[in-house]
Amino acid sequence: MKIVYSFIFLLFACGLQAQFLQAPPSGDNQLSIVSQSVSGVATVTVRYNSPDVDGRQGKIWGQLVPYDQVWRVGANENTTITFSADAQVEGQAIPAGTYGFFLIPGESSWTLIFSKTNTAWGTFVYDETEDQLRVQVKPENAEYNEYLTFEFTERKPDYTVLAMKWENLAVPFRIAFPAHELVIESFRAQLKSNIGLFFWEAPNQAAEYCLEHDVYLDQGLAWAEQSVQIKPQFENLMTQSKLLEKLGKTAEAEAAKTMAMKLGTPNDLYYLARGLQAQKENEQALAIYRQNQERFGDMFITQLGLGRGYSATGNHAAALKHFQQALTLADSPRRKENLERLIAQTKKALDGKN
Repeated sequence: MKIVYSFIFLLFACGLQAQFLQAPPSGDNQLSIVSQSVSGVATVTVRYNSPDVDGRQGKIWGQLVPYDQVWRVGANENTTITFSADAQVEGQAIPAGTYGFFLIPGESSWTLIFSKTNTAWGTFVYDETEDQLRVQVKPENAEYNEYLTFEFTERKPDYTVLAMKWENLAVPFRIAFPAHELVIESFRAQLKSNIGLFFWEAPNQAAEYCLEHDVYLDQGLAWAEQSVQIKPQFENLMTQSKLLEKLGKTAEAEAAKTMAMKLGTPNDLYYLARGLQAQKENEQALAIYRQNQERFGDMFITQLGLGRGYSATGNHAAALKHFQQALTLADSPRRKENLERLIAQTKKALDGKN
């Protein structure tokens, strides 16, 4: 029995010897973590230890960091890069995951290495057969950086550019994600919850995304129809109409637009017409301004709309009449100031015509 107790004590003692305190890193090789979201649906995260130049300027590349040899890109354990979703590095596919990141420096070309092993210490156990991806890139001259740094130097809706910078050199590379695909997948998941079943706004928002970016139009139309089924509104019927029009379903688009107009408020119709004017569809805009006034009567917004509609079609006399009527209905100094400016512009246009 004593032998058993002694053996257990020995195991416990060995376990105690293996425990260490967490202490600050030695030297100036501070741990750094930098992360960047792409369209809110994908993330790139870099975890690295950042050495400094420490008076070795001009002796980093080709000396401290030899050319044509695998480098851990920092100090201590190897640098890691995490992609939250499948990505492309300089146009080459890489699955989502965390990778050990290495570089092979060269005088004119560098090799990026993404290793499936992400827990190694330095390059001591690096194994080329564990590479997930290798990519060739060009280094660039850069402003001086005392500390090795990873920086996201460009950010777009579907990609970011990540650069390793140290001393007077930078190694940038582009990381792209299928942003629209990821957004649509996210919408699909979210719309399975109560917000997609009981609230018209959520599926309409998803449909508007498809419309705005001209992607997944059939899916966008399905979401618009889902929104209308929950509760027909001016907004979702107009979204449905625009998607139907993009899909070449002209008659159905016009029917949805007609339904939307019946539900629209004076402001809805006014801004619909303003949007048409921005597209140079001035006659269509004027027709909606007229419909707005016929339906809701003499209001500030209906008279302002008629003034804008007639002005855009060249009937400045009619425009002046409606602008002046709108001025009498203006209920704030800002609106009055705006109308006075429009009236002055219209009078000037009339004088020039005469």
